[in-house]
Amino acid sequence: GGCAFPKEANYPLQGYMENYKSEPHLASLLNRTFADGSSIVLFGSSELTSADHPAKPVNFFNNGLGRPLFALGHAGNQSFSMHAQLIAADADLSHARLAILLSPSWFLDRSALTGTELAAFLEYQPSPSLYSTYRGVKAGDPLAAPVGDYLAEHHRELGAAQPITLWLARNASATGRWLYAFSQPWNEAIISATEQDMLSAPEPVKRPIPTGSITLPVDWTVLFSRATQEHVAQCTNNRAYVNDAYYAEHVNGSTREVDVHPLEANRELRDFRGLLAFLDTLHAQPYFIIQPLNPYVYTNLAEMEPTMAAIRDELDRRGFDYLDLWTSDTARFEPGILTDVMHLGPLGWYRVDSALATYFP
Repeated sequence: GGCAFPKEANYPLQGYMENYKSEPHLASLLNRTFADGSSIVLFGSSELTSADHPAKPVNFFNNGLGRPLFALGHAGNQSFSMHAQLIAADADLSHARLAILLSPSWFLDRSALTGTELAAFLEYQPSPSLYSTYRGVKAGDPLAAPVGDYLAEHHRELGAAQPITLWLARNASATGRWLYAFSQPWNEAIISATEQDMLSAPEPVKRPIPTGSITLPVDWTVLFSRATQEHVAQCTNNRAYVNDAYYAEHVNGSTREVDVHPLEANRELRDFRGLLAFLDTLHAQPYFIIQPLNPYVYTNLAEMEPTMAAIRDELDRRGFDYLDLWTSDTARFEPGILTDVMHLGPLGWYRVDSALATYFP
């Protein structure tokens, strides 16, 4: 028995989705959204799940400006996960209104060495997405190949995976095709029998865009200063500009050090380069937001400068625009940009809103 997929979906895309669980056909809706530019699509990770606030883009754009913005992701949604989602969307990206929140934490500690974890990858790759990528692989599209390579690399963790996952993993290498010469046609037969169902996209149903509650033009100066005051008022038990509750529970006077890896050993950086090369090939003009870490709590952020410089160099080389909020210097760190040690606070979100509203007029 197959899954009963919804026959229709609200369009244009707006609001927040954690992963693809509630909308397995999201890839086809993203395909349409990227092609027609009907919504700003904001990819991110854990910052999207931080405390709700009118400044968060999903509130600011949809309710405040009355402009559709769709945010997608939670912790673990890193460079390769985003790359794979774009492969599955299989869209013309030349008119896409795509923005990507870049977290320095991806490029640090263990996360830097593993890149996107398999469990996180699979949350953003339901069957319809994998079928879409399979179609690209079958058509000989080299841009679809990285998903198979990734699955082949993680094949020991796949266990009793679905035929589609096994086919992509095995097809990625000559050894795999040879070793599984008997099971591959069997998998392929199952795939072709179910392909039509998997790739039948829900019919978009037009929904009204809410009228914005914000008087235009936006007075950013007022919003910035109000957000700063609001945040500072919540930081009474520390001088690190971390909100009281978070500070008491997670910091409490202690400082931390990040684990910085050499550039050539940084898997996440390699994945990031792959994502940028893909966007460049498809003539996308995405906008990136480089988030900071709190330099009052993380004391060795200066060691991270070469990694951050490498990230900027890649963006500059491709001609991609970005908002750079990173600083390793306490003197240059703006109170309110972060609410805790690494997640954007109201001031940070308003800065993002301002940059997105300018970049995507």
